[in-house]
Amino acid sequence: MPPKQGSAGKKKLAKADKEKLKAEEEERKALEEEEARQKAEEEAKKQKEREKLEEAERRKLENAEKENRRMEMLALVDVQERNRKMLDDLHSERRKKSKWARYMRCDGSPNPTIPGEINTYINLRLEDSSRDDIEEVLKQGELDLSLINELDFLLEDTPSLEMDLQEMNCFKAVADGKDKFVELLKNTREDLQMLLQNKLDAATVKILQKATDLCDNETFNLHYLKANQDVCLCIWGNLSKNPRIKSFEFKEKGFQFEIPRMLTLSDCAFRILFSKFDHYSSTCKSYYPRQKKKEEPVAEVAEVKEEEAKEGEQKEGEENEGEKGEEGAEKEDTEDLMAMLRQMKGEAPPVEEKQEEVEEKVEEVEEFQDPITPEPPIWEDFDEDEDVVDLRANHVLGGVFHFNLMSLPPQPKIVNDWVITRLVDPPNIEYIEYIADTMNPIVNKEGQSPIQPDKGADQPKRDDRPPITVHMRLPEDCLFTEEPQIARWDEKKKHWRQDGFTDFKYIEETRIFTFKTAYFGTMALLQDAHINMPFQSWELRPHNTNSAVLTIIAAIIEIEIEIKDAMCCLSKPDDKPELEHIKGRWMTPLDLIKTLRRVGINVFPADDSSKYVSIQDKEVTGGRPLDKHPVIEEWCYEQMALCSSAYAFSWSKWNSEVQNREKVLFQGAESLDDMPLPEETWSLYLMTKRRSMKLKMTEFDEAFEENHADGTHFKSNLYHLLMEYSSPEAKERIHETNFQYIDCVRQILSATKVLTYA
Repeated sequence: MPPKQGSAGKKKLAKADKEKLKAEEEERKALEEEEARQKAEEEAKKQKEREKLEEAERRKLENAEKENRRMEMLALVDVQERNRKMLDDLHSERRKKSKWARYMRCDGSPNPTIPGEINTYINLRLEDSSRDDIEEVLKQGELDLSLINELDFLLEDTPSLEMDLQEMNCFKAVADGKDKFVELLKNTREDLQMLLQNKLDAATVKILQKATDLCDNETFNLHYLKANQDVCLCIWGNLSKNPRIKSFEFKEKGFQFEIPRMLTLSDCAFRILFSKFDHYSSTCKSYYPRQKKKEEPVAEVAEVKEEEAKEGEQKEGEENEGEKGEEGAEKEDTEDLMAMLRQMKGEAPPVEEKQEEVEEKVEEVEEFQDPITPEPPIWEDFDEDEDVVDLRANHVLGGVFHFNLMSLPPQPKIVNDWVITRLVDPPNIEYIEYIADTMNPIVNKEGQSPIQPDKGADQPKRDDRPPITVHMRLPEDCLFTEEPQIARWDEKKKHWRQDGFTDFKYIEETRIFTFKTAYFGTMALLQDAHINMPFQSWELRPHNTNSAVLTIIAAIIEIEIEIKDAMCCLSKPDDKPELEHIKGRWMTPLDLIKTLRRVGINVFPADDSSKYVSIQDKEVTGGRPLDKHPVIEEWCYEQMALCSSAYAFSWSKWNSEVQNREKVLFQGAESLDDMPLPEETWSLYLMTKRRSMKLKMTEFDEAFEENHADGTHFKSNLYHLLMEYSSPEAKERIHETNFQYIDCVRQILSATKVLTYA
């Protein structure tokens, strides 16, 4: 049967249709892909344009913020510089008047800054033995102490730029004049301290030489006491040699000591010399902060590395130039060949469509240059043995006292009508060496272990040199908030030691401190320097324009410091009789700080206090605690001081709970009435290095949220933030605030470091 032609043709037709349909499908897909590609390109182009616009807008906002911050910070710096210049001019004029008044003084006192005058004064005093009686020594000692205090004030008060030897008429020309001048003042101070001690020793010798004339008619022993406001000299001399005498007490000073039996039979004398000043601690190595020095890289290694780097850069530059040259040559050859082919075919060269992207140029705004943040210092550890006192952790309170055992010099004898005295030349103090037997244990011949004698054997006497029991009443003008510690001065190694003291007892009601000492010598009472740190809370509240009060609730004591104009004073506590002599006394911030430390109230952290105080708001870097950012903290104190006539500031728990040294938090409120503020009036403020803001949250919220309060926006600094939202009366107060008051508040806040230690 012949095949059906219709079915075969139908197959071929179906195949052609399929190919056609396939081609149409491919063309449709290609068209869709092209449309999708074009659409994607359009979307990408639009997205890119949007991103460019957003970037431009963001840069505009950043530049606007930079410009606004720069203008605000420059305005703040201008206010601060104007105040600082007026303050510098005031102090400069004060120092000039002080120098002129010192030059015109006609009271016979030498100028301690002029070597000729002060050296003549010291040498004449040392050579003149006719005025070594105690009354004259105490009188001249007041002048010596005033000269020492004058030198201390000059070293603290005079800026380094004014340390000029030619201006002070010390030398005509000396290299490194400032350093030489400082060294000269320190040496002069040491010479005056030595002069004062030598004269007190000479007065002691004179009293001992005429002990029989000064003896007590009842006990026939020497009882002598003489004092002024700075020094008290107490001497007991054993003239009767009565073995029944067990102890003696100077009731005026509340000082009692036991007398060993062996000393009651010898020609000895006890001297207790109290002084309210301490000329020993400043010579100790641990008196000053000890910062570790960074190891500097060796210069030779650095030079070699620089040379290698330069050689490497030169080689890379030569290689890059060679590669660029080859690529450029190949590119030029290819372009020339393509141009020749186009000319042969009669084609026109292709027109390169240059799509010039028009970008909106945003000019960069000059940013305010913040001060460089110093690297946190690393402090050296105290590496002495455990009996040596670390004066960074302990303070000497109440001055020092000398508890000395001395030999009585030969006393005058009356023979007929003659008074015979054996001459001792030179007439110096002869100290008796006394170390308790407890410090010299009996050991065997090999020196390995104590001897354990038989019960029937004759035991060596161990009570010949017992420790001396001392009962002393604590100084009435010093506040001891815990049982004091006792230490003795090691003259050879120049430090305080605590070995040789036992059996401590302190009765707080009577302020009697009892101890036993194995040594005689120079002694002092100590107290923990950081016993009042960290603080529990603080508040700075204005009274009026140029007047405020700072309240600090420390770990043990609560104090109030009144501030008015350029002066300040301690106004509370009211229940501490030891502080009555300084309460209400107006003084400069520096004098107040030294006075409070001297009486036992140390609320002024030192540079290295973070080593000794557990600060809650610390970060740990390599096991080392860090304070709040020093630049931010100092800025905050300065700006608080600027606004302190109209604003109250207080501590915030979030300052320690937010573990970030770059964020300082505190409470603030406008305060125009001299009244305590209710809790709802306080607001929470956040200050960083770049901005300050009033937060929406309060002190009593459960979680920290960094959102600014409704109706407010952030500012570059606290001063402009408070001025933005202050009442007209508050702004007027801030503008009328005196620059001396501002500096006084800043000094107190900076000294207490309440933002770090509360």
